[in-house]
Amino acid sequence: MSSQYLLNRHHHNLLKHPHFGHTITNDSYGHQLHPLSLHAPVVHVKATIVKVYPDRERRGAMHQHFDVKINELISIKGAAASLVDKNLDTFVAVRYGDNMGLAEPIKGITEGQEIELQGEYIDHNHAYPTEDNRDQSPVIHFTHKPVGFVIYQGKEYR
Repeated sequence: MSSQYLLNRHHHNLLKHPHFGHTITNDSYGHQLHPLSLHAPVVHVKATIVKVYPDRERRGAMHQHFDVKINELISIKGAAASLVDKNLDTFVAVRYGDNMGLAEPIKGITEGQEIELQGEYIDHNHAYPTEDNRDQSPVIHFTHKPVGFVIYQGKEYR
């Protein structure tokens, strides 16, 4: 089943991705053909960092993991704003260290600090458990080009 078929078939429905189980957006954007896209709505939020997970040695791309409390939903593309649950902490995965993510990790990520993010949003009903996200909290990922960005302590990371 091709990605283009999925985008056309589910254009106006918020459904589960047949392979990954994640939310599929109700709108199609060009980035969804990117191999890192999980066909999820794109959110732009301001949040407070509530937990920072230690870096672990990983094979391939590296990720910074942290939880945030969303304070403000600036925008959402591809779903209703009600999809974003501001009462739950949201798990964030920021890819870095290769040509598909950020060039470098975000410096000085600290609990209690404000952060602004844009990326794909996986609601808690469609998130899957990982080592750092055992509770299946909602997830913001793809926080780099061509979809997202991070602004932390006045510096923008793309």
